Amino acid sequence: MFVSQLGTEGPDDGQFSAPYDVGVAPDGSVYVVDTGHNQIQKFTSTGVFVTKWGTYGAGDGQFYSPYGIAVASDGSVYVADTANHRIQKFTSAGVFISQSQWGTLGAGSFRRGDGQFDEPGGIAVASDGSVYVVGLNNHRIQKFSLGQ
Repeated sequence: MFVSQLGTEGPDDGQFSAPYDVGVAPDGSVYVVDTGHNQIQKFTSTGVFVTKWGTYGAGDGQFYSPYGIAVASDGSVYVADTANHRIQKFTSAGVFISQSQWGTLGAGSFRRGDGQFDEPGGIAVASDGSVYVVGLNNHRIQKFSLGQ
């Protein structure tokens, strides 16, 4: 049974261009990866727009075609910054947590070095804080321990 919807097409708050993934926090907040706008949007559990963050680029807190999002039990938000080949971590308010991004584009066939990515896509956080990342083009899942 249909309950509700979030957003419409467009550039404004609560609007999307190619929403790709969604994550739900323990408090019920909903986070949406807006791939087309290179940003994350946050909503209340009832669908009210709260905030958004991110712009196109390769700096801290910037994105280039983000795909995946996961919310940890402490409310931290992990984003698979796909075309920048890295993972970034934020507070629930969208503040970039310094020293909390990792990953580089690997070299060579299938770019398989530990901690290297070739377009990370899906991401999940386990109850123990471990972070699992899907490597779209290097055909594997990598696990990272708490503190990454």
